[in-house]
Amino acid sequence: MHQRIADAPNKTVKGWERFPRLCRYMIRTRYSHHVVHHRRTFKQDHVTQFQSESEREALDRELADRGHHGQIIQRSGYAVRLHGSGALVFIAPLLPAIPLTSFTLGLWGTLGSCVALALPPLFSHFIHPYLHMPHARAVREAPRATAWLLRRWYFRSMARNHYMHHRYVASNFNLVLGGDVLRRRYRPPAETDLREMQRLGLRID
Repeated sequence: MHQRIADAPNKTVKGWERFPRLCRYMIRTRYSHHVVHHRRTFKQDHVTQFQSESEREALDRELADRGHHGQIIQRSGYAVRLHGSGALVFIAPLLPAIPLTSFTLGLWGTLGSCVALALPPLFSHFIHPYLHMPHARAVREAPRATAWLLRRWYFRSMARNHYMHHRYVASNFNLVLGGDVLRRRYRPPAETDLREMQRLGLRID
């Protein structure tokens, strides 16, 4: 979904725009994630959301023209966390997996699947905002439990993986590590990438 909808290529979006009512939520999801989060914010670098207040104000004016959807994007911190109906759009495609696993895997298989399915939205809402901060600042500003997680190897690796997604948008889509390897979308950081991460204050160990 991240690859095919949230970061869909322009050619795909033009196809959706032929059927605006049918594809409304896909168009909105792609706009909030790819356009706002990838293109209209964090333009200077991975840890600087806006280069100036005037840049933020220009985006706010654009979002005001989009009505309720623009308000959702603003309240989500400009698509750094899930908010309102945006969260529902993110979660809804995962829900059919619950009855499917209940029929095929039984109670324990369903519970395990629910845990796995819950990780992407939980990470997107609670962890993702701190992946766009220098590590020291993220640990300082995060709630205590989140800060403890951010110090762990897994979440430091997640921060590096997410940096690579922003730098090379056609790879490293998953906050749940390993998913990109399974889908052959993983791109390891080169030395130049590691140096830039270190300059920005991300942990590279």
